[in-house]
Amino acid sequence: MPTNALNATAHTDEKPCSAQSFVNTLSKLSIHQGSENIGIRNVDTQVQLVQIGNQLVPATLNSAEYQNSYVCSPYTAYISYAKDELGLLNNPLLESLLSGGIILAGLALKLAKLNQTLSLNNWLVSTNLLPSWTAQDIQEATQRLTQQRPQHSLSIRSLNLKHHSTLIELLKSQGWLLLPARQVYLFDNHDRQWWQRNHTKKDQALLRKVEAGKLPLHWLKPHELLDSDFKSLEICFNQLFIEKHSPYNPQFSAEFLREMHHQGLIEFHSFRDENGRIIATIGLFTQQNTITTPIVGYDTDLPKELGLYRLLMAVLLRLTYERQQPMNLSSGAGSFKRARGGEPVLEYTAFYTQHLPWGRRFIHQGFAKLLNKFAPKMFEKHQI
Repeated sequence: MPTNALNATAHTDEKPCSAQSFVNTLSKLSIHQGSENIGIRNVDTQVQLVQIGNQLVPATLNSAEYQNSYVCSPYTAYISYAKDELGLLNNPLLESLLSGGIILAGLALKLAKLNQTLSLNNWLVSTNLLPSWTAQDIQEATQRLTQQRPQHSLSIRSLNLKHHSTLIELLKSQGWLLLPARQVYLFDNHDRQWWQRNHTKKDQALLRKVEAGKLPLHWLKPHELLDSDFKSLEICFNQLFIEKHSPYNPQFSAEFLREMHHQGLIEFHSFRDENGRIIATIGLFTQQNTITTPIVGYDTDLPKELGLYRLLMAVLLRLTYERQQPMNLSSGAGSFKRARGGEPVLEYTAFYTQHLPWGRRFIHQGFAKLLNKFAPKMFEKHQI
């Protein structure tokens, strides 16, 4: 991953070194072993620092790279990943109809060069946490970046109306397109009714059993992790998110996870069994006073009765409650998250295409209209 720092001397108002640390980490891991990336194995992108307002944020630059993970490939997010998810609909007729539509949409989006984009505030995780940019911040950055990259669209992932209603309106007023992406689950920290949910209480009771030594597990806190543990963390994540779900999820290496830990960018909580083996892990990524969890994994070969996923969520919800911060639990496992008080909210990706040739703009606009008409109801109905 080559990096190109822009405006690297600018000041930020929160965690001033985090974006620089992130880019430095990717640069450090940009060495390839043969054709394998030792940072994020299925990510091929250029990572840079971009200034928006008084903040530096990471941005990823791509041209095509259609086999990339969805975290830096909108084509993968809307086409390749969508094909993988069709089976979740449990409706063969609908799956068949959508499969044909996805194929046609994929052809059109390649013509539109959908992947030729500069993705702003992209931390290469499932959910990016966005700063509070002003109208002037957006306008100045849009003008400057489109002049620098006249053949690239600009894009911003992970927008939702609950957390970013003002930013969404600013983007729309300045000509950005909003494309529905998925349904995510939010945990508010105002009334915190989710803490009183029956399922939440049962999960906390299970976690207390671990703490009391009544179960043969040890809750491993971040400061207890050894460098040799990160291969086990990689294996746990891969078993759940890559092998069970989709190869288009980011394939984080042990080296990447270790560096994110050492830079203080991800906070890992794990569980060891009685033999000392790590069998479950969760990584908290906190920015803009909001928590999200790009790393969740466990040994899927072990019996479900162990409740490893429940334990990981119990850790997450306890820390969310204690820290009194809102939390974005991303997408997937809709029934599980709803049962614990997660609020389903539609997430969007924004694109700026006003400076692109007419043909590319037309396809982007048409795709946005199509998604806004049909996707929200489908996401809500099928909890995807």
